[in-house]
Amino acid sequence: MRAVVSFVGAGPGAADLITLRGAARIGAADVVLFSPAVVDPTWLREQARADAELVDVTRLGADELLEVYRTVGSRLGRVVRLLAGDPALVPDLREQRETCEKLGLDVEVVPGVSPVSAAAAATGTTLVEPGADTVVSVEGVESVRELASPGRTLVVHAPAARAADLAEALLAAGLEGDVPVTVAYKVTWPSEAVLRTTVAELAAEVKKANLWRHAHFLVGDTARAARPRPGYRVVEGDQPARWTARARRPKVAGEARQTWPRRGGSTGEPEAQQAEPVVEQQGAEAVQAEEKAVAVKRGTKAAAKKPTARSPRTPARRGAKKA
Repeated sequence: MRAVVSFVGAGPGAADLITLRGAARIGAADVVLFSPAVVDPTWLREQARADAELVDVTRLGADELLEVYRTVGSRLGRVVRLLAGDPALVPDLREQRETCEKLGLDVEVVPGVSPVSAAAAATGTTLVEPGADTVVSVEGVESVRELASPGRTLVVHAPAARAADLAEALLAAGLEGDVPVTVAYKVTWPSEAVLRTTVAELAAEVKKANLWRHAHFLVGDTARAARPRPGYRVVEGDQPARWTARARRPKVAGEARQTWPRRGGSTGEPEAQQAEPVVEQQGAEAVQAEEKAVAVKRGTKAAAKKPTARSPRTPARRGAKKA
């Protein structure tokens, strides 16, 4: 049996985004190497064993870190090295693994939630979609000019203080000034800040928010703000059509077309209390004759249905004999 070093992805910052396997490795470790910028020390103390040693790696040099690995290896103990986000995106992971293997230590890598995924989730967007199905992750601003492309999502991890340099590199790569950019700073932490802006306004917005430490910049069309689905456009003031039932009467042959006065027209005249149809002179007599005929016909039917007066019946006596 040999000592084991577990490189555990600590996720984007929130304690509940560390995987169950990662939390189990922390609870079983003899030594936990961490950075306060990666995980909350108070939460870490609650999860680790009471006799576990917590070491801040930001206070250690390369030789001191190597000595920690040697000491734990001699005790056949367990070491957890917490890494920001997902270990797959840590540039020096290969070097750290090779160092541990040379010391005769077993190495394990526990995946974690990437801050890039957390940034996309915080804005409700995705990193890939039709027309932009390539994601390129860049560390620093130096290689942005060569990697930026209009049909690509670019994720840049760099100090927010270099936002002006980043915007200049993106414009030099051929991107337009209105290309969307999302700035994700300490996502899932209590001090989280998420900015939606464009390449042209990037430097000004970051300066206004007073951001200067490392952040993730999501550049590309996938970083645009949420909008209605294609083919659907909401116009302010639109009202649904109102359907009303209108009484219809039989159309008379030769009847003139009827026009109805406008309600609240541009003439500024008050609306009529009883809007009556204006019938053109031609064919007016035919309409009146037809209406009179209908009225007479209705009166005849009503008279026919009227009951006639009857004399009251005299109730017959029970048991009366027939004459």
